[in-house]
Amino acid sequence: MNLLHSRTAVLLLTAVLFSCLTLMKAPGLLHAGQEPPTAPATNYIHQGGYALAMNNQIIDAENSEVPFVPASTLKIITSLAALTILGPDHRFATRIFQDDQDNLYIQGNGDPFLLTENIRTIVQKLHDSGLRRINNLILDESAFAIDSQADGNDNTTNPYDAWNSALAVNFNAIAIRVNPDRSVSPDDPKVPFLPMMQKIGAALPPGHYHVNVNAYPTTGNLSNTQRYTGELFAALMDRQQIQIRGKLLVRQTPADAIPLLTCWSEKTVAEMLRLCLKYSNNFVANQLFLACGSDRFGAPATWDKAREAIRIFIGENLELSASELLMVEGSGLSRQNRITPRAMILALQKFAPFKDLLPVKNGIPLKSGTLTGVYCYAGYIPQQEDVPFVILLNQPQNNRDELLRILASKLELQTIAAVKSP
Repeated sequence: MNLLHSRTAVLLLTAVLFSCLTLMKAPGLLHAGQEPPTAPATNYIHQGGYALAMNNQIIDAENSEVPFVPASTLKIITSLAALTILGPDHRFATRIFQDDQDNLYIQGNGDPFLLTENIRTIVQKLHDSGLRRINNLILDESAFAIDSQADGNDNTTNPYDAWNSALAVNFNAIAIRVNPDRSVSPDDPKVPFLPMMQKIGAALPPGHYHVNVNAYPTTGNLSNTQRYTGELFAALMDRQQIQIRGKLLVRQTPADAIPLLTCWSEKTVAEMLRLCLKYSNNFVANQLFLACGSDRFGAPATWDKAREAIRIFIGENLELSASELLMVEGSGLSRQNRITPRAMILALQKFAPFKDLLPVKNGIPLKSGTLTGVYCYAGYIPQQEDVPFVILLNQPQNNRDELLRILASKLELQTIAAVKSP
């Protein structure tokens, strides 16, 4: 062997040892004395599948062509669609108008991150412009026309069941504290006291709560989404000495209303997705899912438009059929969503330039997905070039961590064997 070949072999061996060491250091895989399960992967699968790919080829798989419920790993597909259709730098607009009767209109366009601090900025700008008094405060939700919530949303008090809307604040969830004396106060220092807090807290024992506002009875003609948004705007306007003489109403902005302000979302779509994937926020995922539909087919956003936009995206960008990847909503809540392990591998290969948006668990960039009887992982096993993998289990036993360790061990052996080959 000449010097050049000898040096090349050393470099290759060093690279392999580095890759194997990276795998060994991942605490969730083979770290701290953990050995890969000795049983074959199929022993851990009663209803499910997996796939592992390297160099754009699946090198190990089980039931790779069988569709399974993916739970929140589906957010990877929603993210890829939003990055492609809307663009990573896209921002959402919330517009303010005033008519000749001094009514103020808040026109929402589905901003998933319309938070208290953003509303405070809007109100401050209105005050700085000289606004001191209005008649009615009117909410315009006409950018969305959804007559039901996402399939799989059971409208529990849990924030993961928060409703979608063109004009919703704080992810449509509210944080309150019920004190021992039965008084109710905000549990978020940025949010002022709102009358609806008292109504929600009246039925709760003392404690701290972060709840889906629409899980509680409505008052009057307004939904709790509308009341929450309106009360928060009104409270912050009051702090800026902007007087509201009329009522809180819901109505479309008239064509002749005068535009006062356009406020763009502080975060871009890419920045939103990083947080959406980290916290597995169903509200944000479906806001983006609906936005993809209205971007492709025009306002108002509907579930049907969103499903069709995503179906076209899947066909054109992933070259997959509905039998391989079917999305009825964008969060993974629905048990009607389906994906094959092979289809998820293809999506992960496309998503690779954005893999840094994924949360990291024990050194592994991945998205988990969990429903009752559904346990999934999808992400990248670290190597010199990260290797996409997916585990989709639709069974009572949650064996996804054992399967991930097996896949990591197989990948290590595959890499060593490849280098030893002449």
